[in-house]
Amino acid sequence: MTLSLNQIEKNVDWLLANGSTPVRYLTHKHILGKSGSSKAMRSLWYEVEDSPCVREIFGKQEEDGSWHAGGSWANNPSYTLKGGIDPYRPKYVTTVWILPFLGEMGYTAADKRILKACRYTVSHGLFLNPLFSKPGNEISRSTIGFFLCPVGQYMMALGAVNFVDDVKVEKGYEVLLCMQGHDGGWVDPGHSKQMGWTRSCLFSTYQATMALYWSRNPAYEEALIRGAKFMLWHLSTKKDCDLRQFYFHGHTMVRELIVFSELGIGMQSRAVKTILKWLMTMYDADEGCFRYTGKLISKYSRKGDGISSTVAKYRFYHLIEDDWLTYHMTRIATNMEKHKKAE
Repeated sequence: MTLSLNQIEKNVDWLLANGSTPVRYLTHKHILGKSGSSKAMRSLWYEVEDSPCVREIFGKQEEDGSWHAGGSWANNPSYTLKGGIDPYRPKYVTTVWILPFLGEMGYTAADKRILKACRYTVSHGLFLNPLFSKPGNEISRSTIGFFLCPVGQYMMALGAVNFVDDVKVEKGYEVLLCMQGHDGGWVDPGHSKQMGWTRSCLFSTYQATMALYWSRNPAYEEALIRGAKFMLWHLSTKKDCDLRQFYFHGHTMVRELIVFSELGIGMQSRAVKTILKWLMTMYDADEGCFRYTGKLISKYSRKGDGISSTVAKYRFYHLIEDDWLTYHMTRIATNMEKHKKAE
């Protein structure tokens, strides 16, 4: 169950008339296929730079290029690390959690502020490990002696803003390729041993797969597809009631559907059909837009929903707002139409 061509066209009209500036820019770029170098798109980009969400994010950036404060995307952290703040911790407010939002809006390391954030990231936290800091170190399963889970988040953040040519970043991708499991996913060796897992972990796999997706590197396409297929398999193990959520057990449903629809995999599977059918209940066909119908983010609880309001606030940012949800769903439908024509 998805959108017809007429509904896609109506959605685009709604987005261009009602969307925030970043959403209008992305609609032109990813749905209408407009070149970012055109005069009209450059003019629209200047408006993106002056949009409230962009000004808020950059207004929180520190002098060294980092972030460690909340905003519309997250609450201020309730704790500070004994060893100080790094690009990954505290979660949701620090640099590698913020860069993906900026990358999604169209920012790259060509922007001096983004470049500064990237240089900070490859100089702190994960990248202080000797595996990255000493030239000539070879990547193998036996040499990776650090916690694997954050690697995907670091690489997703840097890939999202096209900071992919740095030697440390290239090694980061080597780590991901080296640690990909036989089932296409990723799992931290410590977790696997401790919990007796014989398969990969969805949390690690989501981040690693999105890192490969954002890189746009054809050399990673096979690994990307294998990662996406593991995520699709993991969804297939869930009950329908679990699938009808924006975020569940590491899955960010809408963003995964963008990847699946772009790759042309799994769109006819039970899990994806269930998610799409649920999302279509939020569609206002008369207006040509989607409207979130869930509970207030402040009402989410770990006991009742599996995620706290803090997690929901971050995970739902630029996802459930009317314009963002309409944009994401229209992009998914557009991708599906492209694959239909190619068949």
